[in-house]
Amino acid sequence: MGEWNKMKIRVVGEKVTTWLNGKKMVCLSDEKIGAGKGAIALQIHDGGGIKVMWRNINIKTL
Repeated sequence: MGEWNKMKIRVVGEKVTTWLNGKKMVCLSDEKIGAGKGAIALQIHDGGGIKVMWRNINIKTL
């Protein structure tokens, strides 16, 4: 609580892999993600007053 987490998200085609604080969390394939073009969105679902902030966002072309 009160500390920043580090999240890494890698998307190649329809394959999505995420890491949280260096630990691999999710690896999935999704045809709709693979077909997507041109948008990146940051989303948080309302969870009873949860506060979310982002910092140092880096986007790299693979």
